[in-house]
Amino acid sequence: MTRRSMNSVPDSHREREQEEQEEEILFANDDDPVQPSPSALSTCTSRDMKDGTADADEKQTSLLESSPDNVKQLSSSDSNNDADSKDNRMLILSFVSMVVVGSANKIFSKLQTIPMYNYPITLSLLTTFYYIPMCFAYIIPASRGESPIISREQMNMPKWPFFIMGILDCMSSLMGMFAAVYLPGSLLVLLPQAAIPISMVLSKHMLGERYSGYHYAGAFIVVIGIIVVLSPEFVTSSSGEVCEAFDEDRDCSICQDETSEGTCLSHTDSDTGVSICEWVRDDSNEDAPILFWAAMLILSCIPSTFSNIYKEKALGETELDPVFLNGWIALFQFFISLIFVIPAGYTADPPIYPEDLPRNIFDGLKCYFGAGTVTSGCHLDENCGEAPIFVNVYVAINVFYNLLMILILKFGSTNILTLAMTVMVPIGNLAFSLPFMPEATAMHATDIIGLGVIMAGLTWYRFGEKLFKINHTQQESDLREPLLLEGDEL
Repeated sequence: MTRRSMNSVPDSHREREQEEQEEEILFANDDDPVQPSPSALSTCTSRDMKDGTADADEKQTSLLESSPDNVKQLSSSDSNNDADSKDNRMLILSFVSMVVVGSANKIFSKLQTIPMYNYPITLSLLTTFYYIPMCFAYIIPASRGESPIISREQMNMPKWPFFIMGILDCMSSLMGMFAAVYLPGSLLVLLPQAAIPISMVLSKHMLGERYSGYHYAGAFIVVIGIIVVLSPEFVTSSSGEVCEAFDEDRDCSICQDETSEGTCLSHTDSDTGVSICEWVRDDSNEDAPILFWAAMLILSCIPSTFSNIYKEKALGETELDPVFLNGWIALFQFFISLIFVIPAGYTADPPIYPEDLPRNIFDGLKCYFGAGTVTSGCHLDENCGEAPIFVNVYVAINVFYNLLMILILKFGSTNILTLAMTVMVPIGNLAFSLPFMPEATAMHATDIIGLGVIMAGLTWYRFGEKLFKINHTQQESDLREPLLLEGDEL
């Protein structure tokens, strides 16, 4: 991909490079040339105006008196300064909003699964279905009238590409949703960073994308960080004893939380007086499910990346309204999900067999409205009262998050978006260790080291080449300035 200075290309080329920037966001590829920010421009202008000499002031006064056009130019300059200052404030506001909303999106993506633990299928169908009426409430009126926002060409285009995207997004969504139910929140933030090396490999072979050494180094560091985070799951083994119920369907929730033999055996049947729990050696491998779902979350990046690649290859230069695109994908994704949930149910804990699917989905809807139905077993519907809050807040935040991302890509800067996405990682990760967070997990040494390594990889991947160019340009400038001074003296 040819890189050119943004100050020397025609407008059509600038528009194309902006489109390339937006596409590269999808593949986590951000190696565009450094551009001067509005804040830098306004600072330079302000400094030049304040540091002007008395001679310059006299010349300016003379010019003002001699040429009315210069008055217009100065007035225009002041207006540009005001516009730059306003743009600067908008960029800061966009960055802060993206960090806050994006971090909340990561947090609530886990919180919504806590009350809906027994109903990952219902939760996946709900969060997909919500987008259909919201999107088409915009698409239908926007496609009508003499000058519709969504053109007739868009409305009449073949829908089979959306069907393919719906299949790929359905696979990614189901895999991610099930993993979100069974993994701790901190891993839900760190493991998806595996999308960087995965997208690099796939886009390089399928789209012919070219990456610099900074990208390869950053991706490699991210992989090392993920290995560090998961390392305890590879080396730890269960030991000691645990409390288990003789009848797991009836008494599992009573016995599983006990940590001492005395309290374990204190639970007795009210009729017979016999203990309903037993204190036994723990021979189970509790880390295996963590590794399985961690692998599932990482693998969910593959169909997601395929979907992005297919969007680029199938749509090409076609300009589509983003709400129109997402609405049709959501429509196909929802109906495809009704088929895919059948094999997905076998991986649930406890498994959801095909004959139990209708009942599980119905019970999931009842839990979504605050009424639990599971009163026995290891996972009771004790938190269904929180489901309407957590699920609806997540959907609202997710919609706003996607809308904000579109607006920043369209009117702002890809640098703002990539920087915000980088900052969101430690915020989201550390949030799940706060004591007041539901199902909070303590931070261990490997978590802290892994987070630091992943952050280093993300920074190097997204900003390494830019930082090098800035430093290199500054060094060249420092070398040239003495030469220019010597030339002036001559």
